Amino acid sequence: MSTSMLLRDLLRDVYAPLKGICDRTIELYQFTIDAYRDVLGREPTIADLEELSVARFLAHRVRTRAPATAAKDRSQLRALWEFAARRKLCETWPTIPLIRVPERVPEAWVTSEMEMLLASAAQEQTSYDGISAALWWTALLLLAYDTGERASALVSLRWENVRGGSVLFKAEDRKGRRRDILREVGPGTASSLEAIRGDRKPGDLVFPWPRGRSYLWKRLEIILERAGLPAGRKDKFHRIRKTTASYYQAAGGSAQWLLDHADPATTRKYLDPRIVRGQSAPDIIPPIGLPPPAAG
Repeated sequence: MSTSMLLRDLLRDVYAPLKGICDRTIELYQFTIDAYRDVLGREPTIADLEELSVARFLAHRVRTRAPATAAKDRSQLRALWEFAARRKLCETWPTIPLIRVPERVPEAWVTSEMEMLLASAAQEQTSYDGISAALWWTALLLLAYDTGERASALVSLRWENVRGGSVLFKAEDRKGRRRDILREVGPGTASSLEAIRGDRKPGDLVFPWPRGRSYLWKRLEIILERAGLPAGRKDKFHRIRKTTASYYQAAGGSAQWLLDHADPATTRKYLDPRIVRGQSAPDIIPPIGLPPPAAG
């Protein structure tokens, strides 16, 4: 290997096998490499893991993309750079300043908005692998709401792991791939799943998807727009996950357990304060500025 090796080849042929990362993670790294290529005007190589070129790229990303996207690019380029430096494939180690990502107030859907989303999904007209798209989307959204699982785990689910009123998500299909997780579902969700089962075999996907993975998010965007709901980057499956976490926490459950987070600080970023209500200052402090009592 030399400094002329393409970053894409380093990722696919060396980094991914040695790190054991999943296909979805490889895809996310590829997006960063694609963006770096677009800024450089050519395919980036190991030689492009150097301070000035990377700094210019990240400055461009900060100007043109959300801070979280730029921070993700920084993290992934840094990981590839450190990997190359440890193996003496490049002479320098990464010295990239942090990209600060502002913490936003988490926003979930309220139940009336979830009902609007389901009503819009029921208007889908096509079919996927012989399954009505309206039924397909209804079952997927209900399962997402009941379990709080990520989209990647939902669309990787197979019929052998649907067990009446519960669903088993395998570790191999979940972020981190650390452990299986069993989640109960409500009667409506169980019925919706049965409505799309047909004669599927145990090893078949519950939610077969004939298009590229990115179109799944695009199709949800169309469904959201038809419902009259926000349809931005943060309004897709992750917002449903925040919805489930917020209502579960508000009812006295542990959203950290439900979302399978190791760090409670991560969970706090999912909890919509409109749903998980704490004591506000006006509830506690003495009131001032009230009109004087009317004269007797």
